[in-house]
Amino acid sequence: MSRKHQRQIAREYELRKQQRQSERAAERQQETRDHNDCNENSESSERNESAVTAMNATEASTTSALIEGLITEGSRGRYRVEGADGALWCVVRGRLRKALTYAESASARHTARAVKVNQHDPVAIGDRVLARATGAGEGVIERVVTRAGAALTRQDPDPGQRQLTAVAGIEQLVIVFAAREPAPHLRLADRFLALAESQGAMAALCVNKADQGIEPWLRERLAVYAGLGYAVVTTSATTGAGVDELRTLLAGRVSALTGPSGVGKSSLLNALEPGLALRVSAISDSTGKGRHTTTGARMVALSGADGGWLADTAGIRALALDPSALAELPRLFREFRPLVDGCAFTDCQHLSEPGCAVIAAARSGAIDAARYESYRRLAGADAADWHDDTDDTDDTRMWEEPWHAHDG
Repeated sequence: MSRKHQRQIAREYELRKQQRQSERAAERQQETRDHNDCNENSESSERNESAVTAMNATEASTTSALIEGLITEGSRGRYRVEGADGALWCVVRGRLRKALTYAESASARHTARAVKVNQHDPVAIGDRVLARATGAGEGVIERVVTRAGAALTRQDPDPGQRQLTAVAGIEQLVIVFAAREPAPHLRLADRFLALAESQGAMAALCVNKADQGIEPWLRERLAVYAGLGYAVVTTSATTGAGVDELRTLLAGRVSALTGPSGVGKSSLLNALEPGLALRVSAISDSTGKGRHTTTGARMVALSGADGGWLADTAGIRALALDPSALAELPRLFREFRPLVDGCAFTDCQHLSEPGCAVIAAARSGAIDAARYESYRRLAGADAADWHDDTDDTDDTRMWEEPWHAHDG
């Protein structure tokens, strides 16, 4: 082999050696980069996992700090919230009283144009809320759980203000009247029954003070309501008669005792739960009407295996239905429902229209005439006589019974 050829082979060998060294160097650099990327990804993953864990822990801590409970009592802006582990006296978080008005511009939609602070708290007896403990037996209401069930409202006495909710979350209205003192006002019962029907709540009638005697005319009237499917209970808080039947009716439900003052609602509560010792009112000698004993609503837990809650409301002498209930008034009278399709006009108001099946039923006695008269009054009809002039039946006797004398 010539020397020239040997030098050429040596140069090729050296070039291949350098190429292999370069390739190994490149491989080592890539391995280093891959290792570093793996470490960075691992560290990033660990950081993300730590952040998620911390966030979950914070959320769990926040959630666990909130206590769901039922508002059972309220006075001067403080509310008793009954939870699974006890009760807190709470105030309402200020932001819950604020009503924000936002700008219509899309670019400014997150900016409040106006802030109105409501004068009254947005909670009521019977509301379920989420509260946070702030101290021994103290707390703040952070959120109101979506309201369900029926509600009793009254108009705010301040001009321009909304209606105030006295009791919410009601599954059953128990309308209480006295057998004699004060005289029973069954037109008010019809208003309460319409209210219950409009809000999808159950309803029952309770005639208290039965030990004073129930007159025959009242028994006849109660039979009408029983025939419509409403539960009717007669009780005596004095003797205890009928109290067990009333307790069975209330078991396992959120109910409200409502009705005029002086009919014995507080006495019934004392009979149902003897430990309450609520103050009992007397009847005014001058008016024959009850004085208000309960000045506000309160919710009482019922003893017994089935439990339940019972609200005692402030005495009510008058009750008005809101516009939404009045708009569907015919549907709120159970006996009208099978008849309305038989009216000559689809928009029949059942007041004076020709061919009205409801009026015909009232004239013939197929439905109760006194209940129909209650409907007319709720609908705002005038006092014009709706009876058939050819009908010589004396229907006026119904309006001369004692319960009509106190109609308001």
